[in-house]
Amino acid sequence: MKKQLLYIAAILGFLFTGCEDMLDVETTASLNVEDGVITTEERATLAINGMYDGLQPDEYYGNYIITYGDLAADNLDHTGTFVNSKQIDNNQVLTENIILNDVWDQLYYVINMANTIIEDVPSIEGIDQGLSDRMTGEAYFIRALTYFNLVKSWGGVPLQLTPVRDSKDVEKRGRNSVEEVYDQIESDLDEAIARLGDFMVNGRANIWAARALKARAHLYQGEYQNAHDMADEIITNGPYTLVEDYTSIFDYTSPYSAESIFEVDFNEQDNNSLAFWYYEDDFGGRYEYGVNPGLVASYEPNDERLGVIYYYASTGNYMVNKYQDISSGSDNVVVLRLGEMYLIRSEALFNGATGTSTALDDINTLRDRASLAGLPGPLSLDDILNERRKELAFEGHRWYDLTRNNKGVEVLQNVTTTDQYLWPIPQAERDVNPNMNQNPGY
Repeated sequence: MKKQLLYIAAILGFLFTGCEDMLDVETTASLNVEDGVITTEERATLAINGMYDGLQPDEYYGNYIITYGDLAADNLDHTGTFVNSKQIDNNQVLTENIILNDVWDQLYYVINMANTIIEDVPSIEGIDQGLSDRMTGEAYFIRALTYFNLVKSWGGVPLQLTPVRDSKDVEKRGRNSVEEVYDQIESDLDEAIARLGDFMVNGRANIWAARALKARAHLYQGEYQNAHDMADEIITNGPYTLVEDYTSIFDYTSPYSAESIFEVDFNEQDNNSLAFWYYEDDFGGRYEYGVNPGLVASYEPNDERLGVIYYYASTGNYMVNKYQDISSGSDNVVVLRLGEMYLIRSEALFNGATGTSTALDDINTLRDRASLAGLPGPLSLDDILNERRKELAFEGHRWYDLTRNNKGVEVLQNVTTTDQYLWPIPQAERDVNPNMNQNPGY
């Protein structure tokens, strides 16, 4: 039996117990499924808060969604003792990897919360239409974000689009295709864009975050003109500006910079363990992940982005310095920001999209911010990926940048086949669902 999971009902006073399969739940007798879970605006607010809380555990943005995106590539090395993380670093992942199993569970947990909000909130008696639209718009965004994290890591996954409240809701779903999952992501983001209006609250979904995620989803699919147009809309018309000091984007004492589009909010009560995993014992950390020396060597002299890496002379090791609050774990995790939009627009232009800027101009805009001279051109894909590596280091992008461009086999010593580009479907999931086929190579 898998670990117990608290679904929306945990926030609303009802307990769902996850048993065997993530999509297979039992409910207590206190739940009246005919009336739904969310029946008042007060409960809807609790559910929204709970959905965002679902982004915070180690199994989501509190650790592994961020760290494994760099650990599987050439930005981080495994310097600790967790064997499941060592598999990721070695690119030799087993189907029984417990951490990936828990990540899978957490992502579907958040999807189930979003599904419940989407289904229940519009039916709340007397609810203001604007409030209903805003709440469901936020849920559509979070569902899209979570399916994006699933599809980029596992490929096609089951699309569960209705709440699982009772055993009668359970279906042994097979995997949808990658194309179907991306279609759903885009549809959800369109719904979010249509509903969120001018709602802008730090740490919450907004219309610009939905557009930014859609730009990223288009890029991952090779839909370069669409990726360009969405990123360009944000750069040209969005309320965001590049900050002068790169490292200030990640200052936990002053979160939500002018560049930030969407962050997962953490504080002393709802904290993460990122700084703890990155810093050495002398700093109060565990040093489970160290910086790959190759990443350090990729930075040019005087690149201000090197400030997110700290060299500890006593041990000769490099530590991640992008997340600094070891004592209380209140570093926010920046999920979407304006700097990435320049990189998306640049890559899209390089791959044939048309627009009023050039791929080289966008890269050099970020290099100028980092106090570097502009590249002279002509620009190559490797130039773009190298700038993405440095600009987005420790934000969880590097592995996916290499795999989506079929560069993993070329760049990473331990990757010898494209079958390694996707994680294995958790064996525990397949044990209870005969319709869930495995990824090739596992």
